[in-house]
Amino acid sequence: RRIHTCTYMLAVVVAAAGFAARARTLTPESSRWPQPHTLARRRQLQVAMLEEEAGPSLPSIPTVLYTALGATAVYGLSEKVPRLLSDGPSEALAPLALDVFFFGFACVSLAKGMGLIGKIDYAALDGRDVGSLAKEAGAWAAAGEVPTQSPDGFEVATFAGGCFWGTELHFQRIPGVVATCVGYTQGGVPAPTYEQVCSGTTGHTEALQLLFDPSECSYESLCAKLLSTVDPTARNRVGNDRGTQYRHGIYSHTPEQAEAARRALELEQAKQSAPVVTEMLPARVFYPAENYHQRYLQKGGQNAAKNAPEKVRCYG
Repeated sequence: RRIHTCTYMLAVVVAAAGFAARARTLTPESSRWPQPHTLARRRQLQVAMLEEEAGPSLPSIPTVLYTALGATAVYGLSEKVPRLLSDGPSEALAPLALDVFFFGFACVSLAKGMGLIGKIDYAALDGRDVGSLAKEAGAWAAAGEVPTQSPDGFEVATFAGGCFWGTELHFQRIPGVVATCVGYTQGGVPAPTYEQVCSGTTGHTEALQLLFDPSECSYESLCAKLLSTVDPTARNRVGNDRGTQYRHGIYSHTPEQAEAARRALELEQAKQSAPVVTEMLPARVFYPAENYHQRYLQKGGQNAAKNAPEKVRCYG
């Protein structure tokens, strides 16, 4: 009985740790990259890192924990089920029910983490009627496109600034920003889910794709806004969110955007004593996030009006 009690306690601890790891996949603050001396050198290192991450990776912390949880439950069932069949329900069924629950929970969690269930229906995402770019971005993603303009002539931009809820609200408030969509980009797994990206093993970062009218706001001003919302010298971290999926970046869709991003980063570097580590890379396919993530803070009651003065509060 003591062994069984310890098994259940271990299962509870593993489940709790899995929830925590799923919400925040921590990475060491020390970097895998050498300290850059020039912007050009840093860009080369970023490209090399992306190529490296395209290869095989170790299982994520949640995957290991959920596997351990499932194995613990299977061990318990292997003892209890034969005893139940031979002796009948002579003892409480609660421990057996707990093993069944933990086994099912581990299987579902692993399936979500592997992208086997919970795939995003891009066609069902919000559209421009509510100020969202999600449905159009989903069509571009399904076609493998990296667009430069929308069909009605607005320019496309992609940024990453940590938790994408707050990043989206910051940009929703900018005059000239027409529509926004949160999602995942710069990774190696097509059409990832939130659970997959949270594992920190797909290479994606939480990002924002938007349409803007360059006659109302310049791309360079959008880059400056992004840099004002993050600590550009902090690698793989924005606020309390840590991990490669929270790295900040500017992902250009045209050579002109790349040049404007370069100027913005050089201006930012002149203000900083430490190296600026914000990524500057060509845009890759952007995969919209689940619909409940779209305009999340606005749906929660925060003001998304243009030039709204209230502080952006990113909560979960």
